[in-house]
Amino acid sequence: MGRRKQRPQTNTAREIGASFARERPDLDPDDYLHLIYIRRLGRLFDRIDHQYSQERFGVGGADMRVLRVLRCAGPPYARRPTELFRALLVTSGAITKQVDRLVAAGLVERRPDPSHAGGFLIQLTDRGFAMADESLTGLARGFPLVGDPSPLGVRERRKLTQLCEEMLAAIEARLAIG
Repeated sequence: MGRRKQRPQTNTAREIGASFARERPDLDPDDYLHLIYIRRLGRLFDRIDHQYSQERFGVGGADMRVLRVLRCAGPPYARRPTELFRALLVTSGAITKQVDRLVAAGLVERRPDPSHAGGFLIQLTDRGFAMADESLTGLARGFPLVGDPSPLGVRERRKLTQLCEEMLAAIEARLAIG
């Protein structure tokens, strides 16, 4: 008995959309494709961020996100661990492991929290600040690994940012995140 040829896996946005529409013609693709595309974009951006952070700075993408959050906190560039894991939507255990790696690398320090007895803050070192700052510049330029900053024009990027903010605000409010 002969083997049946399997269809090759598809992976472009158009192919993904077409396959969903073909398999579920009863559903309006405008109701769900954006969610699939956003999830896929997030995974691809995480992969690119990790590769860029690893090659340029010698740290993983998740650790670099901790540094960026601290950099954007403003002086003294410190946050409580709870604030970090809430901002990054990760577990407290993940933040502990990340902070341990960043402390060992000399990129952050644990400091006593003056407003919370027994508590501590995670604070950028000068080296961590410089690294986070350079990484933010790379992020704004679309990462050297991606090439051009964006296939979207300025007005399109502003509109996309606005739509993402609206969607995030609605979901975070529904899930009581923040």
